[in-house]
Amino acid sequence: MVDATDMSTPVTRGELREEIECLEIRIDQLEIRLDQKLEKLDQKLEKLEQKFDQKLEHTATKADLEIWGGALHLAMKTNFEILGGALFERLLTELARHVKAVQESLPTQISAIDDKYADLPARVSHLEIAVFAPKAR
Repeated sequence: MVDATDMSTPVTRGELREEIECLEIRIDQLEIRLDQKLEKLDQKLEKLEQKFDQKLEHTATKADLEIWGGALHLAMKTNFEILGGALFERLLTELARHVKAVQESLPTQISAIDDKYADLPARVSHLEIAVFAPKAR
């Protein structure tokens, strides 16, 4: 056959049929290769879907998260209540200890003030006699 790009040369029907048959064979071969590629692609997609499904099985659902969140909330609330109660008891103990210490030091402080004025009645009596003594008439 002559140059394929030369369109001026006439071809016979037989040559045209041969060329068409060659093209049909090439197209059939391309279709087969394309079908093989598509089959491989389908197999790869199937494997990916299986892997995804396996991963999805190990993933928590929304219901699971809600259950776990509720349990965690309850546990934290309970722990805070226990911790808060223990803290409150400790504060009450510390407060009682401080009140007792103040109560024990109070008599010492009061006696220091009383000692200053222990002789006050005698001094006041002496002043009363001097100021309010009956006057001679």
